Amino acid sequence: MITQDELTRRLSWERLLLRAASNISLTPSQYETIEDRYSQLQKILAGSSNPLLAGAHIFPQGSMRLRTTINPVNGAPKDLGTIDADAIVWLPNAEHAEAKTVLAAIEQRFREGSRVQSEIVQLRRGIRIEYADENSGFHVDVTPARAVQGNEESDGQGKLEVPDRVTGWKASSPIPYSAWLHSASTQQISLALNKIVAGMDSRDMVLESATQEPLPSYQDYDKLDPLRATIKLLKRHRDEWAIETGNEDYRPISAVITTLATHAYLKVVKESHHTPVTPIDAILKIVEKIPEEIRVFGGNYYVVNPRDQGENFAEKWNRPDGGHKYCQAFDNWHASAMVAFTLGLQSYGSADAFAQVMKRSFGIGQSVITDSNNEIPGHWTMAGRKAGTTRNILAATAIFGSSSHASPQADVKPVERLG
Repeated sequence: MITQDELTRRLSWERLLLRAASNISLTPSQYETIEDRYSQLQKILAGSSNPLLAGAHIFPQGSMRLRTTINPVNGAPKDLGTIDADAIVWLPNAEHAEAKTVLAAIEQRFREGSRVQSEIVQLRRGIRIEYADENSGFHVDVTPARAVQGNEESDGQGKLEVPDRVTGWKASSPIPYSAWLHSASTQQISLALNKIVAGMDSRDMVLESATQEPLPSYQDYDKLDPLRATIKLLKRHRDEWAIETGNEDYRPISAVITTLATHAYLKVVKESHHTPVTPIDAILKIVEKIPEEIRVFGGNYYVVNPRDQGENFAEKWNRPDGGHKYCQAFDNWHASAMVAFTLGLQSYGSADAFAQVMKRSFGIGQSVITDSNNEIPGHWTMAGRKAGTTRNILAATAIFGSSSHASPQADVKPVERLG
């Protein structure tokens, strides 16, 4: 039987995790800056005279589209120190073009039209535009794409292909993937609330202008549902872990974490319909189940796009020259995450000791913990603290000294619905 002390500490920990997820999210001003720079991409493409780029349509992909973008770790090296804000350039006229030709056209156009001070960075499947002068700095990875044969949809809908400098065209379906995650996030976990309380000359051609899909509104981006909150915390822990262990180059990519976490969330939703769970237990179950959807066939690892089986987010794991390092890094990271997501359920001797482990695991400071503690009832045991360490007891101790005694905890109110 769970004690009142254990129960309230679990509730306190849940509140702290959700506050941490909000704290590492983008601020309105950051989002506004990214939105402004993102809008410039369409203007750059619209000024092109290259027929290959005619009618280009730009749309966000990755964490910006999924609404799982997080702030970078302070002082982080390499790309861990900037915000990801990635975009796809859908090209209706690239049907018969070579991958390298498309990549060269995109790179040339943005070198000519971009006004950023940093040099355009060549990526395997596109280019990177770095906005290092912003605070916080961010980068946009621009990836060209075309529809796969038989896909007659416009503006990047359906299955696509993206160019790869090494292997040619590769499968990618960002919009169907985003729709899958959004659909999953709307499914609600059943909570045990009661249990808790208890040939033409090019000069003659008329080229179509580039078009652009706007970013999601900040209000939509900032909406913190349980799935996206967990994904954000997992990504932040991944970054902190990678820096501390020196695994920056082999850390699990966000697409792998996001896909596996969404599969895990759907499993928790299904299980909760039979056996309702508490909010914090739902989060812990998601983290625990993350590896379950990793598939191995013929000695190769697969974490595929559920809407495009040709897109394998774990393809680096299968490289003959070091693929095993990605696998090992994932296993080590997940083991660390399992510990990190239970930190608040442990007993630390002081506020400083708990704050230090939270800083190492999630990059949040004492102020976030303090704000969370100030929001919970004064008789709840605080996350990460010894039994009976409540705000009421600490206040009494400060006034009367250590001889004051803890009073029994009052009835616990139910927490809000998860979802």
